[in-house]
Amino acid sequence: MKEFLIANPIWFETTLAMVGVLAGGFGALLGLGGGFILIPFLTLVLGVNIRYAVGASLVSVIATSSGAAAAYVRDRMTNVRVAILLEIGTTLGAITGVAIASRINPAGLFLLF
Repeated sequence: MKEFLIANPIWFETTLAMVGVLAGGFGALLGLGGGFILIPFLTLVLGVNIRYAVGASLVSVIATSSGAAAAYVRDRMTNVRVAILLEIGTTLGAITGVAIASRINPAGLFLLF
């Protein structure tokens, strides 16, 4: 199946779009961002290198998080002070995580994930 999807760009892109919608929906509902669906799908089903899968997941999670956050802020369901503190912490954590992940062997990164 993996070879079929990779060899046919239309099927590959359609599959990615459907999984993206699914991951975005679950990410917005559960507050997880969708990476828990995207990374295993990209690596295990499509055979994408884990570093590329993590990068693609992070970019797509930004869109999901921004869209869901806008709706929560609009409905006044967000404590903005807490959100700003969390944002600072997660930004520092992301920078640290990228620095560590760039030095880890992909097999070790896969095991860590």
